[in-house]
Amino acid sequence: MASTSNSSSGHSSALNGTSTKTLAISTRSNSLSEEQNEILNKLRSDIIEEGHLKIDDSFSTDDETLIRFLKARKFNLNLTKRMITQCLQWRNQVEGVGIDHLYREIDPFDYPKRYEVFKYWPMYYHRIDKLGRPISIQRFGALDLNKLYEVIDKETHFKTLIVNCEALTREVLPACSHLRAQNQRQRRQDSSSSENDPATNNNCSSSLIDNGSETKRDSSQNVDVSGAFCIVDLKGFSLGQFWHIKGIARTCISISQDYYPETMGYLALINVPRSFTAILKAIQPWLSPETFSKIKVMGEDYQSTLLEHIDENNLPNYLGGKCNCDESEPWRCESGNQSVLEQSPWLKGRDWKNQSWKSFSSGTSDDRDLQRIPGSNGDSDRAERKGETNGDSGKKSGDEAGEPGGV
Repeated sequence: MASTSNSSSGHSSALNGTSTKTLAISTRSNSLSEEQNEILNKLRSDIIEEGHLKIDDSFSTDDETLIRFLKARKFNLNLTKRMITQCLQWRNQVEGVGIDHLYREIDPFDYPKRYEVFKYWPMYYHRIDKLGRPISIQRFGALDLNKLYEVIDKETHFKTLIVNCEALTREVLPACSHLRAQNQRQRRQDSSSSENDPATNNNCSSSLIDNGSETKRDSSQNVDVSGAFCIVDLKGFSLGQFWHIKGIARTCISISQDYYPETMGYLALINVPRSFTAILKAIQPWLSPETFSKIKVMGEDYQSTLLEHIDENNLPNYLGGKCNCDESEPWRCESGNQSVLEQSPWLKGRDWKNQSWKSFSSGTSDDRDLQRIPGSNGDSDRAERKGETNGDSGKKSGDEAGEPGGV
């Protein structure tokens, strides 16, 4: 899915006949300083012209993606290029097949045995917060790896965690950005119509005075949604459970920081037990200072804080909201309801995408099925190549600089 910002389209020169230099057009992000914008455009130009990208890489060179990597490296151009190079290598090699094949193999929203997996590792996206960010919910108190691995093998489960990370940047965030852009355009149109209507002009002026700061902010800020609002429910979570999942938790954090940096906008830890002090000391070294600063630790009195950020209709009732979604299948959340789809934009078109994944997995897919899978080689929004390369993407995984990226 294409970014809604004023960024380079990133389409492949091999596919549309344009030159590589045409792809690395200069853009200006309103969220950056003049110097940062220069670094952004230099980064885009370098990774294309220096041959870091392959013709079939689905890595996007839009503003939002590159800015996330730049933020993770404090806008150091060389360190950011190194981080992206290592990310590209990982994407091409992960699980021996690469991220694009993995994403076509596993539908992150409806893979086989998801219902059983959910019982022992509850993790899902649920609507959006007041800033338009997707809400990611994990209920760690229900974690039980022993029972989990009775219904799904470790390797397959790990693959589902990887495609869940990929889904955030490939489908969820772009869908939320598109929705935010639509809403901002609608507000501007409504405001313009009211201003031009003499019958409502006085009321409109009053409204603009009351909401002037928000109106100005909407007109200047980027429409891109760059991160998720994460809720981790620790009710019933024990120190013993943590030590049991410590290894896989550290691996997941590493993947998120190294290959999907700056995608966590806010992390609310709720129902935190007393034993969490020891857990926090154990995980703090895994996190960048920027990531750690986004964490809000709360006990049982968390509802008011969550409702500051999330509309009560978008928060599950078991967390203090008014959404009466089925706890056995909360990620769907009445997916056929249009009003719900507007609050979970990544679910739009999910039915025919599900069928495409099933066709691919069974070996009966054709070109039309492949095109429906986001980020496949047939998806013109994400998979058309941004530049050609004959270069080496690097030999090492992880970050040679030894500095974790922000989540």
